Amino acid sequence: MISEDIRKRAGILGFLRVRNEQWYTNELLNELQNFQVKNYNQSDTFFITPGDLIFFMYSAKYPQKYKFWDQHPLVYVIDVNPRKGLFFGSNLHYLNPSYRGGYAKSYLNKMGAASAPRKTLKNYLFGNVMSDLYKVPKDDWEGISLLPTERFVDKKGRKISNQVPWDYPDSLSTI
Repeated sequence: MISEDIRKRAGILGFLRVRNEQWYTNELLNELQNFQVKNYNQSDTFFITPGDLIFFMYSAKYPQKYKFWDQHPLVYVIDVNPRKGLFFGSNLHYLNPSYRGGYAKSYLNKMGAASAPRKTLKNYLFGNVMSDLYKVPKDDWEGISLLPTERFVDKKGRKISNQVPWDYPDSLSTI
């Protein structure tokens, strides 16, 4: 599995972090490239569909509107709207890692419709995606959700502690 291979290369025992989030992000992007199969019937939706878990790089269009946002989202796709140029989903990085794995497992086989904590629900503009949209293999959703790839920044683009979004209100209220 991808997540296990990355942890082995990082030299991790348990959840002890010995590398920074950029190292994990680069490793994950490199690994996910090998698992991408594009269905060209889905080109109008940038090859994603509801029910996919995707990882990508993102730049907020209006960063000043947000207290913070994730530059490396891991999103369970709930809806794709090519006419509006966006997709909607649940970014697992807004959850403390102690909850992430359980939510990742609960999303399996939901085909888009799923209960999700309110604070994880976000719209993403295709025009602000700064990389490919990498689909995560279903058998590794839990493991990859636990890799420390999130990168939260404030409205001025300064990195902030991951604890800030994890502790943000509405932590587990779902819709």
